[in-house]
Amino acid sequence: MADVEGRGWSRLSKRMRGLTGAERRVTVGFERGEPVDLRDLAEPVRAGVLADLLTGCERPGRAALRLRNARIEGRLDLRNAEVAVPVRFADSTFTDTPCLDDARAASLLFTDCVLPGLRARLLELRGDLVLRGCAVTGPVDLRDARVGGTVNLDGARLAAAGEAVDETRAAGRGAGVALAGARMTVTGNLHARGGFTAVGQVWLGGATIGGTADFDGAVISNPGGLSLSADRLTVGGSLTARYGFRADGDVILIHAQVGSQLNFTNARLGSSGFSALHLGGARAGTLWLNFAEPPDGRVRLSGLTVDSIFDDPATWSAELDLIGCTYRLIVARLPSAPDEPSPTVQVEVGQRLDWLTRSPDGYAPQPYEQLADFYRRNGQDPEARRVLLAKQRRRRATLRWPGRLAGYALDGLVGYGYRTWLAGLWLVVFWAVGTATFVARPPQPRNPAEAPTPDAALQALDLLLPIINLGHDGAWKPAGWSQYVAAALVIAGWVLTTAAVAGLTRLFNR
Repeated sequence: MADVEGRGWSRLSKRMRGLTGAERRVTVGFERGEPVDLRDLAEPVRAGVLADLLTGCERPGRAALRLRNARIEGRLDLRNAEVAVPVRFADSTFTDTPCLDDARAASLLFTDCVLPGLRARLLELRGDLVLRGCAVTGPVDLRDARVGGTVNLDGARLAAAGEAVDETRAAGRGAGVALAGARMTVTGNLHARGGFTAVGQVWLGGATIGGTADFDGAVISNPGGLSLSADRLTVGGSLTARYGFRADGDVILIHAQVGSQLNFTNARLGSSGFSALHLGGARAGTLWLNFAEPPDGRVRLSGLTVDSIFDDPATWSAELDLIGCTYRLIVARLPSAPDEPSPTVQVEVGQRLDWLTRSPDGYAPQPYEQLADFYRRNGQDPEARRVLLAKQRRRRATLRWPGRLAGYALDGLVGYGYRTWLAGLWLVVFWAVGTATFVARPPQPRNPAEAPTPDAALQALDLLLPIINLGHDGAWKPAGWSQYVAAALVIAGWVLTTAAVAGLTRLFNR
């Protein structure tokens, strides 16, 4: 036992050579796995000393780096290193960007620290990665990193100034990339709440989050560019950006996969001129679009697949793409405060029709058919017919003039088959006109010996009905100007019958 302790002190004494007082205290604390607070020492700690401690071959089993109130000078270079001990910095300042590219470590925690950036591409962590409350003045590069626990960025303040991420496509327009997490894999959750701010783009393209991705209350500012860029993002749980979330720049979630909620309750979205929110081809369980105010820019839901949509008519975007968007349920709800229920709002079918007309790309049939299908499945057949009638009327505006004329006629006669009762109304009108005509100008018998008793109403009805023979059309011959009325009754009968049959056929074939 004494021999083991002797070797330990010998190793420790070797490490002490050439170290400052602060570095000696850090070394002793590291060996014992104890926290070290350098509040009372003004001298810095060289990053190279910390790197030697973390990567040295001889490490006692209880070793850990737990450092507080330190100033680390130089670059903490742990590229391709194997760090088997926990690493935690609190209230510390780094003069240079730590580099952990392609490193393997147990856990990495920065709390309330100041860093000029963080380079950790291809980093592998068995535990958590924490930057809680940190001020980072350059990019945080976590591309292709693998985190076995949770990534916690709560209260962090990130900026894109300083070193640039070397994938130019990520930067795009705007200030640049503040957080690069493309293709990152996180087994647990991603938290960016409680005052998290980013000046620049948050890039999570192709990342995989096993739990939830929580941006509640976060502020991402990248004017003229992308704020949250997360195409092909996969989230096993929910992705929330609620309760004060603000994005100054486009939010892009093209082809994202979210297992549960995709929630923007009480969020404020701006735009760089492309899209305030782009969910093209995304999939989610439920989508909450009850914003705090209407998004300043286009909202694209084209190709989106969700089970339910919850929105608020008061915050609908002026430009809305719905082509290919499919849903089972759509309900209007007001935004609410945290932990409070979101009250429902009654939305009339006319409001939903206005919702469908907000696409700047013009008419497309699928959004109307999808809304009508929703109404039918909820037993609201009159609303479904009204939506489909509106679809035909909007389609009519895209046709050439012959098609438009035919459309107006079919609309006026039977409402494109969704108002077949109009045909009966028109028949009654023509029947009344015909009856009045034959009362004013009685027809002449074709064969007085065989002609039935004259009846103006039956005469008009026999002319209107193109198939049924009541025995008056063939027995009585209109005379004078009533011949033209009789011809009009025959034509009207055929047209109305044909229109009614066409409309009913369309109705049954839907």
